[in-house]
Amino acid sequence: MAFEDTPFERRSIIGGMRVRAADGTKLGYVAFIGQGHLYVRGSPFSRRWKEAPLDDVARVLQGAVVLREGATLVLADRLHHGELLSMTHPLAFVPGASHA
Repeated sequence: MAFEDTPFERRSIIGGMRVRAADGTKLGYVAFIGQGHLYVRGSPFSRRWKEAPLDDVARVLQGAVVLREGATLVLADRLHHGELLSMTHPLAFVPGASHA
């Protein structure tokens, strides 16, 4: 199932999950989830974070986040990324549902 097939799949991303490239290569672990970015660290205790837009997430498997083909992680600048980091997941939008 593709990531965009279910808006609730994003809510199943939790800190510590493995992050993999489309070919299965391990890229690191989920550090935090921002409003628009997924923050990844190379090891569970690394202080250097990288980031990828949440749009680059292809699918979420049990215990792993898989990025789209060609997605790359860039070094996250803690001073300029402009997002409030939180373990609270972004709200899901359900197409066709009434949002009153």
